[in-house]
Amino acid sequence: MALRPSKRRDKALSNLAEDSDIELTPMMNVLVILVPFMVTMAVFTQIAAINFSLPPALAEGEGDGPQDNKAQQTLDISVAMTDAGFTVTGTGQVMPLIPKRAGKYDLEALNKVLRAVKMKYPQQEDIVLLIEQEVVYQDIVSVMDLCREAHFPNIGLSGGFQ
Repeated sequence: MALRPSKRRDKALSNLAEDSDIELTPMMNVLVILVPFMVTMAVFTQIAAINFSLPPALAEGEGDGPQDNKAQQTLDISVAMTDAGFTVTGTGQVMPLIPKRAGKYDLEALNKVLRAVKMKYPQQEDIVLLIEQEVVYQDIVSVMDLCREAHFPNIGLSGGFQ
C-alpha cells in the first residue's frame, strides 16, 4: 500500500533527524600526532654524486714551450673507451688494446694494468677517461669506480678523440 504524497513528507528521514555538527576534534588530534611522526620516520634518500674534473682548456700557443721538471715527473695517463675495448696511454707510451670479452669490457684486465701503473708511479693521482659517444653510461661509472679502487682519485673526462 502506497502512501499519499502529503503523508510521505511526514515520514521523511530529514524531518526525523536532528541538525548536528560533525565533531572534528578527534580527527585533528590524529593528524597533529601522525604528521610529525611520519616526518621524523621518513627516510630521505641521498643522491650519490660522482666527483670528476674536466681537463684544463689550453689557450692558443700554450703547451708548445718546454715543460718544467714537475710536469716531467708525472705521467699523463689516459684510458680510451671505444667499441673495441680499452687503450691505456701514458706520456709517450701506448699499451696494447684490451679488447672486449663477450661484448663486455674486460674490467679485470684494466684493473691489472692500472695497478701496475700505480706501482710504477705511486705519486700519480690523475687519470683522464677518453670516451666515445657510443659508450654506455653504466660502463663509464664502472670504469670510474675501478680507477678509484686503483688509487687514482682525480678522474678527468674527455669527450672524444682526434
